[in-house]
Amino acid sequence: MKRQRIRSVLQFIVLCSGGNAIYYVVYMRSSYYNAFLEAFTMTNEQFGVLFSCYAWVATLTYFLGGIVADKFSPRKLLTISFLGTGLLNLWFGTFPPYNVAILIYALLGITTTLTFWAALIKATRQFGRNVGSESKAYGGREAGASFFEMLVGTFAAWMFTHFVSLSMGLRFVIFLYGSILIFLAVASWFVFTDDLENDENINDEKPWKIILRCLKNADIWLIAIIALGGYTIGSTIGSYGSSIANLNFGASVSSMAFIGMLTAYFKPVGALASGFFGDRMGASKSMLWLISLLIICALVIGYIPGGGASLYLFIIVFIIEIILTGAVRGQLYAPLNEADIPMKFSGTAIGLISTVAYASDAFLPPVIGKLLDTYPSGMAYRYVMLMQVGFGVMAVAALVIFMKRNRGRIRLLAEEEQKKRKKN
Repeated sequence: MKRQRIRSVLQFIVLCSGGNAIYYVVYMRSSYYNAFLEAFTMTNEQFGVLFSCYAWVATLTYFLGGIVADKFSPRKLLTISFLGTGLLNLWFGTFPPYNVAILIYALLGITTTLTFWAALIKATRQFGRNVGSESKAYGGREAGASFFEMLVGTFAAWMFTHFVSLSMGLRFVIFLYGSILIFLAVASWFVFTDDLENDENINDEKPWKIILRCLKNADIWLIAIIALGGYTIGSTIGSYGSSIANLNFGASVSSMAFIGMLTAYFKPVGALASGFFGDRMGASKSMLWLISLLIICALVIGYIPGGGASLYLFIIVFIIEIILTGAVRGQLYAPLNEADIPMKFSGTAIGLISTVAYASDAFLPPVIGKLLDTYPSGMAYRYVMLMQVGFGVMAVAALVIFMKRNRGRIRLLAEEEQKKRKKN
């Protein structure tokens, strides 16, 4: 029993740290944008294309990843994913030519999505069964991942500022995370087993029939549009926050890394609060408020006068945006319950929603890069923020339609929640 408890704790640590570390280099533009451009001598548009290559591969493999996760154990898939991503990070840290960098990012799309995403969720679910609560496992993993990012990310940002050149500092950060992932690959092989539990919610229908059912469900498409708008507006502002602080408000390059780290400190606040408000207000209603507030944040950031005098105002709004983004992420798939989507279809539904929601990672970076290369930074980022307002309005419209379609179910869930609170 004691040995099993120790194994469970080690599994939890691997899931938390690996779930953050595997994506850090791919998404580190939020903290090291200018260092990237200098190290690879690329334009904003080229960097946008680079990330777009990763995002397209990742977006197109969500469905396939689910099939792979059902054929192989999380132990094998996590080990392969951590090892492959770690080696690719080390290769990327040598600052190869641009064409090679594109190849590396495309391969990262495979090792962080096809072989990893569904395996991570499945391993987390198995861990949840061992500790008696899948919900606590998901929430705990998110909190643990944020703690890992605060700890290691802060250390990486601190070390980055101690290098003479931006390129050398960036190389250290990339090598650090590459080494951590290789260590996690070894750890995964020893702390996880190949024993898979039977799942009573497995659907016996043929995959194409399940997919067809989901494609024909209007509520799933509405949730996908809601997720697309909510994810995009929060992700874009978060990803380019440090760049906006530098170009529009005069923040130093060294401080950009710490501004980017604000996400790790404040996103968990929103994520934890979202569960509280989601239970009391309902998932869709809370999302309506959250995305509406994100729209306001985008407008404020887009129209704050440039210059150092406005830097602190920007940071305050940016922190509010991060908290709201954490809350939206915490509720992203919660409307599935309000739509009464059966559990045995939820995996495919989540795959479809994820494909739509994260598609903006593929097509937006080149557009934003083109705007930054074409217009002065203040005007370019104003256009970017107005674009985010458009995504937010689209999500709000989808939410209104969704709430009208499912008002009976939403009312029923609200009544059940009130009964639970009275009993407690």
